[in-house]
Amino acid sequence: MSRAVVRGLACALAVGLAGASMIAAVRGASAACGPGTCPTVFGAGSTWVQIALDQWRADIAKQGFSINYQGTGSSTGRNFYIINQVDFAASEIPFQPDETPKLQGENKSWQYLPDVAGGTSLMYNLHSPSGQRITSLNLNADTAGKIFTGAISNWQDAEIRQLNPGVSISETSIIPVVRSDGSGTSAQFSLYLANQAAGVWQSFVNNPNGGCPAPCSVWPQFPGSQAQSGSDGVANFVANDAIGSGAIGYVEAGYAYGREFPLANMQNASGNFTQPVYTNVSTALAHAKLNADLTQNLTGVYAAPEPSAYPMSSYSYMITPTSGLDPGKGFVLGTWIIYIACHGQTEAAPLGYSPLPPNLVQADFEAVRRIPGAPAPPPVDAAHCDNPTITGALQQGPKGFHGSTVVSSRGGGGGPAASAAATSGTTPGATASNSASAAANTPGVLTLNDSQRLALFRLAEQNAKHAGGAPVLPLILAAALILVAAFGPVVFEWRPRPSIEGGGHGR
Repeated sequence: MSRAVVRGLACALAVGLAGASMIAAVRGASAACGPGTCPTVFGAGSTWVQIALDQWRADIAKQGFSINYQGTGSSTGRNFYIINQVDFAASEIPFQPDETPKLQGENKSWQYLPDVAGGTSLMYNLHSPSGQRITSLNLNADTAGKIFTGAISNWQDAEIRQLNPGVSISETSIIPVVRSDGSGTSAQFSLYLANQAAGVWQSFVNNPNGGCPAPCSVWPQFPGSQAQSGSDGVANFVANDAIGSGAIGYVEAGYAYGREFPLANMQNASGNFTQPVYTNVSTALAHAKLNADLTQNLTGVYAAPEPSAYPMSSYSYMITPTSGLDPGKGFVLGTWIIYIACHGQTEAAPLGYSPLPPNLVQADFEAVRRIPGAPAPPPVDAAHCDNPTITGALQQGPKGFHGSTVVSSRGGGGGPAASAAATSGTTPGATASNSASAAANTPGVLTLNDSQRLALFRLAEQNAKHAGGAPVLPLILAAALILVAAFGPVVFEWRPRPSIEGGGHGR
């Protein structure tokens, strides 16, 4: 093991211990139960945010708290919450008008907590005539809307060629991959298209085979499209060269990063083409308007004027009760939310998301106070909450994940320079020597496969069953994983799929 890796492990271990210390501080409050004796908390819903939720529940499992989360899709998660199959839900959209009477009929209380921000992204599988993977695809709202409504079905279409001068695509037929299940990702994508490509989307809605006004949770299939369940299903189809050549699908950015596949550069209001890296997401979300119940109005985000803004940025919600919850479960859920809002946000950017700003951390803490049995949150300051937007650690931020703030300027920029920018994290015009220097200074990365990641998660869960302090070995393993995420363009995804007791899978 090299000295650089040892130094990185030591640094990451310190970060892991900081998170453990924060949980220990929360434990010191009056609790309805203790680590190893608290009941399991069950949740279901969004796959858009599942990479982050799986990471965070694995983190807290090492401290003796059990969270069972099932990525069923936002619509199913909300329904499970209504019929009392889960303790919390996760969704990109709030309860819809036809759902609130059901909530009231079940005497259910609810509230919305923003848990993470990110970019809905278009993952694609395209090649040049020489067989090399294309990594510089430019799209705008109109063209993306036409692709995902069937109005454009050929990669050689004049609109695509105009946005990508100098780029030769070998594939002809476009395979749009949409969600087959009720999805918050579908809903968010449809809201963006309805606002920024209104004519295209309305034509789709008016089509006898369409008819799904925004927010459209269940995307209507159309000739040439493929439907897959969950963000994993969409990403796996696109990434499979045997069936996915020519495919494009909508997912949260982390699903593409974890498979090392490119995302389309989306044109924003300034005319620039940008990637959904956390800095661009944060810039755009500065224009979000929050309603009194913390739901979001994103019309300002779609039209954000900054050159670096990523236009398809949004928040995801956690939905929790404010009454009727067992205090033991409330203690676990509140402890977890405090962890998510503070230390968990240090993992947001490496996982492909954007950390929550301080005002939303404060809103989350106020929501925690409304959960029965939840511990009292700490002050929102750097001494008590190491969220990088509070400590200032985001000012430099990690590189990688197609990490340029502006991938290309207006007028295309789809040539070799833009392609290099999209994959190296530099802007067009950077010299080769600068890129080589940056690569030489990048720490080594340990790549873990899915079985290794699952093994580490299971080990954390096994150790969490034993009461007492945080085990040292899982913390070291967690430190290694944090190092992987923080110092290289590798996104690890926890993939456990435990079943929900008393409820179906909703797939």
